[in-house]
Amino acid sequence: MFERLLDRAMITWEIVTRSDLHIGGHSSSLPADVDLPVLRNSEDLPIIPGSSIKGVFRTELERLLRGSGFEVCMVPDACYSSKWKREHPERSTKHLDPCLVCQVFGSGGNASPVKIRDATTETTATVIRDSVAIDRKTRKAHGSSKFDLEAVPKGTIFSGEVTIDNCSLHESDLARLGALLTLVEFFNACAGTMGHGVSRGYGEVEVRITCIRMITAADYLSGSYCGKKYEVGTPDYDELAGKASEGWRRCLSRVKGQEYGDGSA
Repeated sequence: MFERLLDRAMITWEIVTRSDLHIGGHSSSLPADVDLPVLRNSEDLPIIPGSSIKGVFRTELERLLRGSGFEVCMVPDACYSSKWKREHPERSTKHLDPCLVCQVFGSGGNASPVKIRDATTETTATVIRDSVAIDRKTRKAHGSSKFDLEAVPKGTIFSGEVTIDNCSLHESDLARLGALLTLVEFFNACAGTMGHGVSRGYGEVEVRITCIRMITAADYLSGSYCGKKYEVGTPDYDELAGKASEGWRRCLSRVKGQEYGDGSA
């Protein structure tokens, strides 16, 4: 799918915690002082793994498209996974044709055009919250099941980056970029969450895009390796975001037309 690199979008964003956030792990170089520590990098700074961010957005897109009548796969049985191939033997000999979600986020036999890096904060500050498991029958503490949990406090800012290769899709300019931008808007509008314990008040976050850089193959030939920069809040950014969103809507319309055979593609 990516034999040619036509363009690349490089997005910088911030993820701001709106409530305490816990994404667990045992990667700290220091001994664990709590039962459930947060995940940290080699510098002992809390991080949100790129895989976690990508999983949240992929799942959201799957649900949205499925709710809108599109036929899409479901992780872990993504397009061209072992189980998917067993369930779709008629597709095994045909040209690679993953579902729309996999064309944005990738799958087993399809490299992902969207690459999300770990988001890192510059502060080591965390909070420790005591918790206890409750017996549902007695509604009292369940034995000796008290535990403590480490969380990143509300107001913490994580910084991260995303790259998108070949932003156009189904002859729709900037469609992949539009898919991500509209997902971020929808996520924020619906008080999106990440991490552990969201049903207990943890994990509400806001994703703030700060800048997009667009680089094309022509830029490479001309030696302009930084491409063009689009800062949030400028007319150029608004124009780019508008074109990307329109491209994504056009892409959805084309795919819907192909699925229903109405010739609109």
